[in-house]
Parts: sequence; structure tokens; C-alpha cells
Amino acid sequence: MARGAAGRPEEQVRQDVIRELKQRGWPEDRLQWKPEWRVPDTPHDLTKRERGQKYDTCGSCDLVAFADNSRESHALQIIFEFKAPDISAGREQLIRYLANEPLAKMGYWTNGSESLAIYKRHSAEWIYVSGAPLPTPGDDLTRPPDEPVTWKRMYVPTEAQLSSVLRRLLATVVVGDFRATRREDQLRELVHVLFVKLESDAVARRSKNQNDPVDFQIKGDDATKVKLTAIAVREKFREYFKKQRTRIFHDDDRDEILLTDETIFAIVAELYPLRILGDDVDLLSKAFQIFRASALKSAEGQFLTPQRVIRPCLMALDITSRDKVIDPACGTGGFILEALRQVREKEFPGEEESWDLIKWANDNLYGVDIDALGVKLTRAVMVALRDGSTHVLLGDSIRRHNWKTKYPRLAQELGEPGKEDIAEQFTVVVTNPPFGESLKIKASDSRAAGFTISRYAATSSKSEYVDLEVGLVFLDLAHRLLQVGGRVGIVLPETYFFSHRYRWLPEWLEGRFELRGMLNIAMEAFEEFCRAKTNFYIFEKVGNGPAENSER
Repeated sequence: MARGAAGRPEEQVRQDVIRELKQRGWPEDRLQWKPEWRVPDTPHDLTKRERGQKYDTCGSCDLVAFADNSRESHALQIIFEFKAPDISAGREQLIRYLANEPLAKMGYWTNGSESLAIYKRHSAEWIYVSGAPLPTPGDDLTRPPDEPVTWKRMYVPTEAQLSSVLRRLLATVVVGDFRATRREDQLRELVHVLFVKLESDAVARRSKNQNDPVDFQIKGDDATKVKLTAIAVREKFREYFKKQRTRIFHDDDRDEILLTDETIFAIVAELYPLRILGDDVDLLSKAFQIFRASALKSAEGQFLTPQRVIRPCLMALDITSRDKVIDPACGTGGFILEALRQVREKEFPGEEESWDLIKWANDNLYGVDIDALGVKLTRAVMVALRDGSTHVLLGDSIRRHNWKTKYPRLAQELGEPGKEDIAEQFTVVVTNPPFGESLKIKASDSRAAGFTISRYAATSSKSEYVDLEVGLVFLDLAHRLLQVGGRVGIVLPETYFFSHRYRWLPEWLEGRFELRGMLNIAMEAFEEFCRAKTNFYIFEKVGNGPAENSER
């Protein structure tokens, strides 16, 4: 059995520490030593762990403590080690583990007679406290940097790091807030704090002097940091709300962040070192996907599109500044953001051309979603990038017959049923609609909205219209939104095109769409949400199909 420097067996030291931690208030379900916690060896291994895949390790911890009882990586708080024979070796081992576990805030080593606490300061700065007592669950482990944080001192997190941070905020930080007790309220208020962070990043990123302190960071000293940080965030949110009231927020939103000072401080402490709004929107899209995913149920069939799927799909569509683009199920705006990025990269790469890009985005990028949070998030991203929020609309894309009464802006922007000269205005429709065998549009809604695809599906039914999978109805919606010669890129299950059950679909496609391309999407792409095999189909609108009087 391994022994510490004082000659005490390692296991005895561990059990003594566990016993004392429990006496200090740590619940046993927030401590783990069997099995020992495995630390990823590289950032790539960290990503593998985040995706639930097998990963290599650089070692395992003798004991870890969590911020909640989930025992998930996002809740990891403290790493304990008892193996090393002396304090110097123990320090080096803890630093390696802490560096590879970005969310752990503290390391603690003891051999039973000596002890050392290591705190993280900023991203890779360390504070050492020899002879430190064991921590209690309520200890403040945040150690802000000595100097104010600047854009240059902030770092770009990996996707896995950002994902873990946001899951931690959702799962362990806001859940204990007594001002926002409902899940939807907690999510909304957390998003509002994130808006302050985005605005801070946007200002710092565009600043001529990137050594100036950023707005979003911990304020004050140990005695005043909670109150002063919360005051600063609340003030910045009021400014942001006033400036973006009509562009981003909904009618029931307020200019106050309904979280406690302690919760606001904890959010800032997690986010302030990170560059979320960097030179690319990938991280930002991922961040907002995480927020939206926590508001969705998988039964709704709204499966978030990974960036590794979005980018090649948009490249295949070859969107240019001559295109007018819409995603009628935009979620957090992944497709329209990527369209913006690719047009900027191909046609307006220089800062002097930014206003040409902004004008194109304001005039030609559209997104629609029925999820209010998704719409708000998409607008905020567009605003942070200085363009494109004008036509991100809240509403039900499919039930067009309800637009005039429930979603008048949709009727105004996209046209009402029977006014196809208004509707057929886009050159590109790109979307990943909700799908699933049990997720269907009722026959009555298809009839009222004028979707002929529901009539063609009624091959073995006595009814004129039938309930139909929502993804197929979105294909009909895309047809109605497109000009002749326009193209649609849509993610759909491949069973629609190969199963005998959908043998009627080629007949509906004839005279309306011609298939111009198809990208295979690996099943693993949506493994977090479903196991359906999908492809990205590219169609060109070649006409409007048979005349109405000859429709089936």
C-alpha cells in the first residue's frame, strides 16, 4: 500500500479526509473516490468525454468534490490528492490535473501532516496556500486576477470547455436562486446576463486598444466583489435593454435581471475569462445551442444541427450576396449565421466592406422559429455581429393560415395564403426542420394552409388530406417561399426517399423540385438527440407543379 511522507497509508489519509469533509458539511453524494475520477489527457480527450466517447487519461484523482450531486464533469469543483510523497510533487500533480479539468476551481493535497491548497486565478495562474484547512461546501473558491482583464488576456475556450461551463451554470448555479425559481425564468435570466457578456465581448473585440479593461469582469475586492459585480452587470443590462428593446426582446421582458447578486457574481466568475464572441461564430452558436437544448424536450423533434454539419451544407449551397435566404425553423440561427460568415469570407472580407455585408444581411437574411428563446438568442447573435437581426421572426412557419391573427409580422414579411406573389421571394431556403414519425401536422392544418403535399400523401386514405410528418410539410413550405430557380437545402430522414410507404413523394416532387445534390450525414451527428439516418438534400424549384384544377 502506498504511504505518504509521514508514513501513513494513503488509504488511511483518504478516509480521514472524507470523514472530516463530511463533518464540515459535505454530503456523501457530492464526494467520489470509488471509482476514482479519471482526468482527460488532452483537450481532444476532454471533447471526447463531453460527447460521451472513450478517452485517454493522464491519471485518476484520489478524491473529488462536486458542486451538486450529479457527479457530472460540469459540476466538478475540487480535486484531492494523497499519493505524492512530498508537497512539491503533490503541487505538480495537482496543477496537471487542474489544467486538464478547466472547471475545477481548487486542488488540495495532504499526506496527513502537511497540506497545500491550489486555487485557479484567471485561466492558468495559480495561488498556493500551504497548511490550508479543508474546504467547506460554502467556501468562495473564486480567485479573480490581480489586474483587470483585457481582451488580449482573455482566452478562447474549446467547444468542450464552453459546453461544460454553460452546463454548470444551468445545472448548479441558477437552480439555487430564490428570485427565479421556475426553470424557464432561470433560463431567461441567465440568457440576459449572457447578453451583457456578448456586448462586452463585441465592444472589446472592436476596440482600437485591446489592452483596455473589458466591462464584463469581477469588480471590487474580496469584501465588495459580489455586490459591485452585480451592480455593474445590472447597469450594463439596463443600457443594453434600452438600446436593443425593439430588436431583441419580447413584450414581457423587463430591464431588470431577476437573479440575486450572488448568482450574478457566480455567472460572471465562470464566464469573464472567456472569449465567447471571437473571430468566428462557431463557439457562440454552440453556446446558444446549449441554452436552447435545455429548454427543449427531445419529444418535440427539435434536434440541434451541429456546426460540423452546418458548414459543409452551406458550402454546397454556394450562397452569395445575390441570394435572399430564409431558415423557417432557425432555432438559434446556425444556418443563417453560417450563410453570413461565408458571404463575408467570399465577398466582404475587409473591415472597409463591413457595411456592404451589414446591408446585405439586413435586407436578405431571414429566420423564423416558434421558440421564443431561440428567436431572442438568434437576434442577439446577429446584433453582436452588427447585422442581420431585422428579419428574425417569432412564429409558426407551418400554420400559415394563423399568421394574420397570431403572427402579423409573418404575414407582413412572408405573405398570406393566396398571395403567392409575395411569398415567392427567396432564392434559398435552408433548414433542419423538426422531424419524427410521431411529429405530424394535422390534415386540417395542411388544408387550411394550402399544403398540397398532404393531399398526395393520402394514397391509401379515404380522406382528401392526411396527417403528415412535419419535415415533409416544411418541404412544401420551402417550395412556396422560393422563386422558380431557387434552391432548398433541407435535412430530412432518408427513409422518405427510399421507403415504399412514401412512394407517392416522387409524384409530388415532379414539376416542383429537381434533386441537385445530396450530402450524407452520419448517424452520429445527431446522436445526442436521436438515431435517425438523415441526409442534406438540395433541390431546385423548377415550377409550381400541376395547375390547381388538376391537383389530386
